[in-house]
Amino acid sequence: MKAVAALTLLAVALACAAAPAARADGDPASDYLLTQKVFFPYDLKVTKAQEAQFVALVDEANRAGFTLRVALISSSYDLGSIVGLWQKPKTYSRFLGAELTYVYKNRLLVVMPNGFGFNWPGHSTAREYTILSKIPVTPGPTGLVDSSVAAVQALAKASGVKLSVTTASAQPSSRNHDRLVIVLVALAALAVAVLLRLALRGRG
Repeated sequence: MKAVAALTLLAVALACAAAPAARADGDPASDYLLTQKVFFPYDLKVTKAQEAQFVALVDEANRAGFTLRVALISSSYDLGSIVGLWQKPKTYSRFLGAELTYVYKNRLLVVMPNGFGFNWPGHSTAREYTILSKIPVTPGPTGLVDSSVAAVQALAKASGVKLSVTTASAQPSSRNHDRLVIVLVALAALAVAVLLRLALRGRG
């Protein structure tokens, strides 16, 4: 038992010692995309349905043989300590590709509010950048997701892979739903108040 405990403590110590080196760059996407296909900013204000819809699209692309991972970067905060690469999607895509190279060496798409970055080690990216140059990144959180959808669809289509047509804006906003509920509750309360007043007057 003592030997097992000693080995466990040693393993924990080694893991803790390795962690700072692995995450020294403070770049969230480079950690997340080691195992996932899509990096979504933690504070991107879109619904869970919109997020799931885009992840499903990227999954569909990969199942169809169009191997791709995507990083959506909505603010400098999403870059961790690599803030110098904010609004430099092309440079960041190369940086991120190098970070992932020991685990992932295929297509990588970066989406920022000011444009796209694309990386594919060992391949020319001229064709992809020509395709992406025709796709504007529309403002706002939903715009960022919709532009990402358009980019993935266009890149896949150029490789002979047709994906589902879907946009984040097609999904109802949870905020609008909440506001509607509040309005309906307020109207119901007002109606009850009016009926009570009329009932009291009728008794008088």
